Amino acid sequence: MSKDRATHASPLPSITLLTKNMGRIKETLSPPPISAKIIPMQHIYSAWRSEYIERDKNNEGCAFCLALEEQDSPENLIFHRGETCFVILNLFPYTSGHLMIVPYNHTNQISDLSAETLKEMMLLVQKAVRILEKVYHPQGFNVGMNLGSVAGAGITSHLHMHVVPRWQGDANFMSVIGETRVLPEDLGRTYQRLSEAWQADSLNTGGNS
Repeated sequence: MSKDRATHASPLPSITLLTKNMGRIKETLSPPPISAKIIPMQHIYSAWRSEYIERDKNNEGCAFCLALEEQDSPENLIFHRGETCFVILNLFPYTSGHLMIVPYNHTNQISDLSAETLKEMMLLVQKAVRILEKVYHPQGFNVGMNLGSVAGAGITSHLHMHVVPRWQGDANFMSVIGETRVLPEDLGRTYQRLSEAWQADSLNTGGNS
């Protein structure tokens, strides 16, 4: 830099000026004051889930095998027994109509299932989708197995196939944040609707499945 340019260069701002400018910037960037108005939190109760949350996980048998020992009703949730598999409602459904296809064979290994069992499972899934479409008119389905606890299986000792009706927007903030589902009907009503539709469909198809 030349001597002339150095002589005519603008002087550095004073500390006082910098402090004032910083104060103005801080004032500009400061968030608006929080309103003192308090809005009470709203609650939606699903008290039936407490039985699931508080259950003794270390002292329970296989829920599917225990249900098989009872008479089919809204209490044991089984509404169809086939040759190698049965159909049962999920006690803690993701959506209304959430059901499961379960083999009689108590195993958590898919390789243990016979060809006949695997065939019937898929035929029952096909029928379940058809009936759920008639009863609930969902916009889509999730169908599949969770094998092992790390894969999300709730009952790890007895594999089962989920059939879950889905609707646009059914995974709202209650599921994502609150880990709670809010369903429009109780299990007793779901059992009645699906068991009646299942029997009617069996009559129309000549008793198949």
